[in-house]
Amino acid sequence: MRHVRTHGIAHAVRLSSAYLCAGKSQQSTDVVAAAKSLNALYCAPFGDAADLAKLGNDETRMQWIIPSFGFGSGGHTTIFRFVNNLAAMGYPQRIVILEPHAFQSAALAKKAMTDWYFPVDAEVALGQEGVVASDVLIATGHQTAHTVAAYRAARHRLYFVQDFEPSFFPASSLSYWAESTYTLGLTGITAGGWLAQKLAQDFGMTTHAVSFGVDHSIYHPLGRTPRVGKKTIVFYARHVTPRRLVELGLAALLRLHEVRDDFKVIVVGGSLDVDALPFEVENLGEVPEAALGDVFRRSDVGLVLSGTNLSLMPLELAACKCAVVMNDNPNARWLLDDGSAVFARSDPAGLAYALSSALEDTSEARARVAAAYMVARRADWMDEARDMAAFIETLDIDTSITQTQAPSCAAA
Repeated sequence: MRHVRTHGIAHAVRLSSAYLCAGKSQQSTDVVAAAKSLNALYCAPFGDAADLAKLGNDETRMQWIIPSFGFGSGGHTTIFRFVNNLAAMGYPQRIVILEPHAFQSAALAKKAMTDWYFPVDAEVALGQEGVVASDVLIATGHQTAHTVAAYRAARHRLYFVQDFEPSFFPASSLSYWAESTYTLGLTGITAGGWLAQKLAQDFGMTTHAVSFGVDHSIYHPLGRTPRVGKKTIVFYARHVTPRRLVELGLAALLRLHEVRDDFKVIVVGGSLDVDALPFEVENLGEVPEAALGDVFRRSDVGLVLSGTNLSLMPLELAACKCAVVMNDNPNARWLLDDGSAVFARSDPAGLAYALSSALEDTSEARARVAAAYMVARRADWMDEARDMAAFIETLDIDTSITQTQAPSCAAA
């Protein structure tokens, strides 16, 4: 615990991960430090249930506990969209950013939300001490779930699960730690049906699925023109996120180039070493969301791979009438189907074949694009916020997590 107080939880996680996941010899002192750091991530019970009486019953106050953020996080984008839409519906919103974070004040954190995402209609606080009594307390990642489970001054304790986070780590103590957050008794609201079913079946969680929306002011087909010359593939290459399978996608593009050279690639989400590639590449890297619609409208096919849950991008591509190619796994099939996307084996040859098929201007390919566009056209973030709010309003007062049941670390 002393290590966490001195260096922060982020350093503790990195230290634990270095020992538990690196697969190389460590000194025995590293083992002890990693174990103490992992134990310190749990949260002792805190908060006074008596504070709930001060809230009244005139409105439902929602408080989100989030990990810190930088530029371009899809998970935080989705959280902030729900926050804004729920606020517009009359639910007061509060966001608490857990440590570790680099913000000097809550005001600067809120400014970063505006600068890196968009204005967020919520109070903002920093650190566990910023958690206050609320009607609804929402965890948003495995780093935040134990804090929510341990807090006693909340009528409802929920867990907004956007991905299966144990898969973020190799099989290790960290993956088991992330998995343990699904057994804390929190009610799950999940991004899509695949996660809802998995968490209910594998961990016995009560779950409710919401879907993705689309910002139709950004993602639309207006201004799309027929392509002249080479076809364009936009490739989601967020290589800092291993679950986006960038190496696999790049291997497929290299294999595709072996059989045809009538395409170029636009890279978004991360930058690649274009000098080492044999085909034409436009290396855009991390693109501000406001500019992504224009990129998608000048692309013919989008290649988006997912090792765990879907990203937001397939539906956003579809809204711009860009064909979608994905790897074929249950986690990728809950939003679009065979009639609206091309699903391929998760290997370079299968993906290259799917890309080549999607590049052809056939009646079947045009029908898939049209079908996907209709799915995307109906997608609306406000509708999903209404769905979330309606589910929350049906919940009984949470009495399932008590002080003695909440995770506790005596050494803390």
